[in-house]
Amino acid sequence: MRTALNILCSMLLAVAFVSCGQGARQTSQVQSTASADSLAVEEAAAMIRDGKAECVLVKNGTIAVVERGHGVSPLLVMYDSHASEMEGAIVVDKVIGRAAACIAICGKASHVHGELMSEDAVEFLSDNGISSSYTQLVPRILNQKMDGLCPLEQSIEGLTETYAALSALRVRVSELSGN
Repeated sequence: MRTALNILCSMLLAVAFVSCGQGARQTSQVQSTASADSLAVEEAAAMIRDGKAECVLVKNGTIAVVERGHGVSPLLVMYDSHASEMEGAIVVDKVIGRAAACIAICGKASHVHGELMSEDAVEFLSDNGISSSYTQLVPRILNQKMDGLCPLEQSIEGLTETYAALSALRVRVSELSGN
């Protein structure tokens, strides 16, 4: 009886050891991907700070797409032109307010980093299952005169359904660009 118990314990320990070893390898792969993503996000943020980009898409630890432009236009272009690449990727942008967060949510990004991010954006992303990070957090995104809410933020204020918000955002962008 004692020998059978010793054999059983030895077998359980062997299984536990093998399982732990496999688990350690899987954890290592996850950590490796996470650190590659972290490095790529830092590189993307540096590109934004250096004026080389306004919006960058990080996928599988590499910079996949770089966009330039003003306001949410680079992120809209990214969404319209690279929707399949955006899914599960990390969006790094100069300014992330609720309007930009809406685009990232519709694009099914897994994480959003903003050099400047609003508390509204953090909440909107979180409510939609997307993690976020930022260099600077502000209560809201203001207009260029700094005397009121950004017009793009106003266009989706109170909207919780992301595709309805995206439609409202597109209308406002079109109005502002004179189209």
